[in-house]
Amino acid sequence: MLGAGGRVTPDRSRSQCLRTMKEGEITVCAPAPDQFRIPSTADDDPTGSAGTRDGRLHTPDVAGNGIFKGKATMSGKCFIPPCPPAPVYMIDLASIPIAPAGSDADKIAKGELRTR
Repeated sequence: MLGAGGRVTPDRSRSQCLRTMKEGEITVCAPAPDQFRIPSTADDDPTGSAGTRDGRLHTPDVAGNGIFKGKATMSGKCFIPPCPPAPVYMIDLASIPIAPAGSDADKIAKGELRTR
């Protein structure tokens, strides 16, 4: 190895590796490549632009940009006039049959059974 000032220094890691060899074994004496590797921006943020521009097809993020994230909500408001009128629900109470005696509906009507 080349040291400071251009001097040749012994490679201690290789000599230490060679000392641990045993007869009949295959030993590979090499530095670990991950020891000097700097993580790329694609590794740091795999969903970012650098991580997705690699030429491969990726599944779309259905909750991605342009779509609201978080708990589903419903406003029910009209912001651009003219707004439609609110619906009117007409219930004909005469068309509802009388509850049979002893049924849950009959017991609830008499106050004998509480609603869940």
